Amino acid sequence: MKNRFAFIIGILALGASVMASAQVSEDIPGPGQGSAQPQEQAQSEPSSSVARISLTHGDVSTQRGDSGDWATAALNQPMVSSDKISTGTNSRAEVQLDSANILRLGDSTLASIAGLARGQIQVQLERGLIDYSVFKGTEAQVEIDTANAAVRPAQKDGIYRIEINAEGETLVIVRKGSAEIATPQGNTQVEKGQMAIVRGSGDEAQYKLAEAPSRDTWDSWNSERDRLIYEAHSWGKTNRYYTGSEDLDAYGRWVTVPVIVPFSST
Repeated sequence: MKNRFAFIIGILALGASVMASAQVSEDIPGPGQGSAQPQEQAQSEPSSSVARISLTHGDVSTQRGDSGDWATAALNQPMVSSDKISTGTNSRAEVQLDSANILRLGDSTLASIAGLARGQIQVQLERGLIDYSVFKGTEAQVEIDTANAAVRPAQKDGIYRIEINAEGETLVIVRKGSAEIATPQGNTQVEKGQMAIVRGSGDEAQYKLAEAPSRDTWDSWNSERDRLIYEAHSWGKTNRYYTGSEDLDAYGRWVTVPVIVPFSST
């Protein structure tokens, strides 16, 4: 228990460091910049972020983007842009990209974090099944890519199920919110309760809309995970931008302690 608590505190500290660096880059002019150039500062690139693996079940591995090395995933392991995560048979994983964007992988799934910044997130699904949840208050524009489609959540509060089946089709189910599906043949809007099926590749990719299938055990598990994270009591005691605070609920309770200032005669 002590080791797990130390991991959580470490992740919170890492989030604080990232947030602090993002604040500095936004508020302090760089070399050659001054207060007379607000538009140029506003157009600067978003600050990079760090995700964390918040749950593993079964065979879960990660690949570092800078080295290409695969290794067994660890709970609370940080992930950055260009890293990949893979699950084996009967395995699952959850990655908190930030406080409001959650990626979950079903079994036999491979996904990569193509871009991870405070204002922009891009995920690439290479095979398998994922759930992508967006909570209220997100600051990021999100895109989830497959070989024949790009999925862009259109609302700041939604649940999206994306799967690549054995035929290579992309299935996009909107459980909550709405999403824009982009293919070489054009774009379409998918609303809550609908499913988009994208077939083919390249210029031959085609899509059609249908009624979403009924919820199954995968959907129920994801809904329960969303509830545990979103309703955690610890969010009221910490900055919500720091991922991992919800894990503290299982290890005790919050107590307010008065600060005692030492007396000084000088």
